[in-house]
Amino acid sequence: MDASLMESLVEGEVSERITVLQLITGLGVGGAERVVMELAGRLSGQVFQSVVVTLSCDRRMLEQYPELGFHVHSLGLFKNPWSFIKAVVALKRIIHREGVTLIHAHMFHALIFGLICKLAQPTLKLVFTSHNTKGFSWLRRMVIGLTKVLRDADVVFVAGQHPEMNATMTVVIPNGVPVDPAKAIISKDARARRVFLFVGRLEPAKNPVALIRAFAAMHHKNCELWMAGDGFMRPEVEREVETLGINDRVRLLGVRHDVSQLLEQADCFVMSSRWEGLPMAILEAGAVALPVVAPPVGAIPTLLGDNCGYLAEVPELQNALDAVMDNYADASQRGKRLQDKVINGFSLEHMCRAHIELYRTLMANN
Repeated sequence: MDASLMESLVEGEVSERITVLQLITGLGVGGAERVVMELAGRLSGQVFQSVVVTLSCDRRMLEQYPELGFHVHSLGLFKNPWSFIKAVVALKRIIHREGVTLIHAHMFHALIFGLICKLAQPTLKLVFTSHNTKGFSWLRRMVIGLTKVLRDADVVFVAGQHPEMNATMTVVIPNGVPVDPAKAIISKDARARRVFLFVGRLEPAKNPVALIRAFAAMHHKNCELWMAGDGFMRPEVEREVETLGINDRVRLLGVRHDVSQLLEQADCFVMSSRWEGLPMAILEAGAVALPVVAPPVGAIPTLLGDNCGYLAEVPELQNALDAVMDNYADASQRGKRLQDKVINGFSLEHMCRAHIELYRTLMANN
């Protein structure tokens, strides 16, 4: 959905232009970063103006968005007090120069900066999305809970997500991905060698070594594991693949910008995360009816429940992967049910509409 269509939802209801600042730690490769870029892109036009500000200088996500209709600023934050002060001053200047009326802070560190700006300029509206269903340290939990009176609204993925810390106005808005209801469901011909696809950072949260071990332990050997992503655990992942003797069946693809093509080539999408929010990767797999195997963490059960996929604790991943191989017809049906769920409740259009309505409501109450 383009910006003009989005704005047709609010024309005639908002008398002044709304400038929304999407504030996030960085623009690395991840789900929260993609949400920010999609929102900013679709809310840039005559009624809405978008500005994206990152605390760090990480801008890798911009490689996937060569044409921008909005400004992206980096505060260049480092871990020292002087850098923090400079970043706050720079952010306040951006807010003044761009005429920002609403700040949407994504994740904890961005919230801290948003709160400082709110205290300095109380007329600003402040929205917070944690992108986290795992929980927080006691210190972060205390900060988020004590400052909820300063936030005008919180956005959560699912009902009941850390309710003790949420602002009075809390809105459930799931992540969304582009969907095409008319697109034919991917039909996978019988293959001699099935492909399991993992997309994510090679970091502890994604638990890639556990996935490799589960894959190596499968009874079925006529399959491959493709791992798209990079991170500081790559050397450990490579050693594990070598130790288990599965070099010929595991492909480490590195960072890829053609994930949609990889999804079309794969037979099943798999995750092994220790924790998650509402993974964009699963939504993208579901949008093309790809069967999904993932642990029941974060909001994943909301997606894969009702036989829309395979929910398996990490120690049981091997059994779930073998189940896909045992009966791929059943796996395909689960993928189709997941596709229906994504189209009906987790589309990019739905996500953007819900945010527009939230922003409009907050500004109407100004």
